[in-house]
Amino acid sequence: MKDLMRFKYDESIEMPFGGKTIVFGGDFRQILPVIPKGTRQYIVNASLNSSYLWQHCEILKLTINMRLQSIAADSGIQDLQQFAKWILQVGNEISEGMSDECNLISIPHEFLITYYNDPIETIIEAIYSDYIGDMYNERHWKG
Repeated sequence: MKDLMRFKYDESIEMPFGGKTIVFGGDFRQILPVIPKGTRQYIVNASLNSSYLWQHCEILKLTINMRLQSIAADSGIQDLQQFAKWILQVGNEISEGMSDECNLISIPHEFLITYYNDPIETIIEAIYSDYIGDMYNERHWKG
C-alpha cells in the first residue's frame, strides 16, 4: 500500500498501510494465527496486538448481540440470553466451574444435549435445525 500511495502523498511512505484506513475484525479469543508446532507464547506473539502496528490501531468494540436483537420475543429468548452471557463469561475467563490447572470448563446442565440416539445427528439438528428442511433446495444455497 505504501508503494501505491507514495505517488499521491509523499508523507504516506512513513504511515502504516500508506495512510489508508484498514479494518481488522475478529475476536482474539477465537481467531489465532496458526504457528506449526508453536507454543502458546509463539502464537500470542504472532497476533496483531503484539505487532508494531498495534500502536496505530483504534479499537472499536461491538456491544450489542445482534443475533439476540433479531429474535422475536418468545420463551426461547431468555435461554439464548443466558447462553450468550455464559459464553461471554467463558471468553473473559470469569465463568464458574473453570479450572486453571487443566483448562477445564464446566458446562451448565441446561446447555447440554442429553437425549440422543445418534450424537452427531443430534448436534447437527440442534445447530442447523432451521436449515435441515431447506438443505436440498438449491435456491437456499445461492443466497
